[in-house]
Amino acid sequence: MKSNPNTRAVLLLFLIALLFMAPALISAADKLNTSYISTAPGSSTVIQVAKEARIFDKHGFDATVIFISGSVRGIQAILAGEIPIGEGGGPGLTSARLAGGDVVAIAGNVNVLPYYLVAHPSIKRPEDLKGKIGGNHIAGTTAEFALKVGLKKIGLDPAKDVTLRVIGGSTERMIALQKGIVQFTVVTESGKAMAEKLGYPTVVDMATLQIPFPQNGVYTSTKLIRENPDMVRRYIRAYTEAIHYYKTHKEETIRIMKKYSRLDDRKVLEEAWDWHARFIPDTPYPPPEGYQLVLQDMAATNPKAAQANVKDYVDLRFVKELEDSGFIKSLYRK
Repeated sequence: MKSNPNTRAVLLLFLIALLFMAPALISAADKLNTSYISTAPGSSTVIQVAKEARIFDKHGFDATVIFISGSVRGIQAILAGEIPIGEGGGPGLTSARLAGGDVVAIAGNVNVLPYYLVAHPSIKRPEDLKGKIGGNHIAGTTAEFALKVGLKKIGLDPAKDVTLRVIGGSTERMIALQKGIVQFTVVTESGKAMAEKLGYPTVVDMATLQIPFPQNGVYTSTKLIRENPDMVRRYIRAYTEAIHYYKTHKEETIRIMKKYSRLDDRKVLEEAWDWHARFIPDTPYPPPEGYQLVLQDMAATNPKAAQANVKDYVDLRFVKELEDSGFIKSLYRK
């Protein structure tokens, strides 16, 4: 059977159009390295969700998500230009800016201090921690800050009443507790569930105190904001949409948590999802009052902190645009 000349002409035109469109399609997505700072199921899961649910793709990013252990190292990667936009924690950002680093908070994830002091079963009361060895993260991390705040809340001097030993991330600290290297440590919600399962009780619940704190957020440089605000705008849009997905797709999110954390314990994963679904804000502003708290704490040892203006540490414009445009409300009406 002979093909219709008109059909051949239409197909030819279609193929020519595809050839012209292909370069544009290939270059449409911006290649982006972005980072998350914890493998524990929880706040870092939002970036993992943005990747796995193809939300980054939707907003024009060919994103590679990279694990960088700890908020301080996350900030350092941004300062070094290795990560244009990524996760970090308030103390790391504050230290970097006080030292002249070009980094600013553009979103906030968990804006209260969501930590718990867990201890060996022999420790029954908070005051029993006196004279004991605590497992800590590296200096400047949110976990390190939280451990000291928790000890102060129960009337203990972190520098005099206990011995704090740098162990590392949450997994390493829990292993150190199990092996008896330390008698107590600080954990987030998923770590609390794991600790209780292993028989290590919660001694101090800082989450109930609702202390304003920039525990986790999204950071970038003022240089990138100035030179490519559209990239920052699309990233925050994707991040905000990923928060919505996290909250409204429980089973899919738990599967993503399981993949990245390599935890199989359904109870731990579900408790982590439930806690963060309640505490991660729909509108993820970075919290100025939380950064002010960090500055006040640092002022005791760094005079620059006392003179700092907290407005220099946060840039609210991108989240505000999403709120003012009705984008966030539209997500939750679906």
